[in-house]
This record gives sequence, structure tokens and C-alpha cells, in this order.
Amino acid sequence: MEPETENSISELEVDMENENTLGITSKYGLCPECNKPYTYYVYCNLCNAKRFQQDFPNWTSGNNYIDNFIQETQLNAKGSWEVLEWIPYNRLTNIKYLAKGGFSTVYNAIWLDGYIQNWDYDNKQWDRWIYDIDDTDSIVGYPVVIKSLNNSSNINEEFLNEVRYLY
Repeated sequence: MEPETENSISELEVDMENENTLGITSKYGLCPECNKPYTYYVYCNLCNAKRFQQDFPNWTSGNNYIDNFIQETQLNAKGSWEVLEWIPYNRLTNIKYLAKGGFSTVYNAIWLDGYIQNWDYDNKQWDRWIYDIDDTDSIVGYPVVIKSLNNSSNINEEFLNEVRYLY
């Protein structure tokens, strides 16, 4: 192979990975903020990870292991379906008991905020998935199932490693 051809191929690889100067895009398009390829439809891992990180001081579960686990999922999410969030109790409504088992109690509820879909670039906030729960427009949110673990104050890294494996 001639040296000129080798350089052209190397430059093309660099452009595809870093600069995107040749107009090459990912199948999901480019992020309007950083101009890097989206990791999923309207989802930029690089920019969203920065947004999540800026919000870390604004919430806590009260357990460092859980906080770190949630933060890790947020920083590494390639799409919104991989994002975990801490839901404060005051953002839930219509909490109803479902069942009790050996390790936990299960409830269903309405999450008033709904889960993150993507970043709204115009309004500079998360676009969340919510809808009318009933036909009267009196309850808007997203239905969730809540599991209250027995002895949940004792959750440690070993337990979360098992969750990480399944997640």
C-alpha cells in the first residue's frame, strides 16, 4: 500500500471517531451541542452524562452504595432506557399495597414526573414520559411498581453487584 493511501485511511478513521468533519454521521444523527454521534435516538451519552453529574448534589437516597449505583447507570447510559433515577417519595401519588413476600413489600404508584426520554434542547430540561392516568385529567404521571426491601438500610455493594449483574 502506498504511504499516501495509508495516511488517507488513518485520517478517515480519526475523522469518523473524533471530528466527524467529513459529514459522516451515526444512524441516530449528531448531537446539536457537541456535534458527536448520538448513542441512541436523540440521546447523547456525553452531554447527558454531564447533565446528570451536575445534578448529583441535588438528590440522595441516603445510602452511598445506592447513590453510586444510580449515578453509575446515569453516566454510562447509551439510551434513556438504561437510566435509573432516585424517585423522592413526594413525587409519588396513589400508592397502593399489592403484596408482601419474604424479602419485600410491593406497591404500585404514579410517578408524577415520569421517566426521562431525552433532553429538550429548546427548554433546557429533561423531556419526560407522562400521560393521563385516568380519563379526567386529574392524575398525570407514569405508573410504577415499588418494592420496599426488608432491611433495606443494610444494602451494600455486594447486594448491588448482584443487581448490576442482572441489570
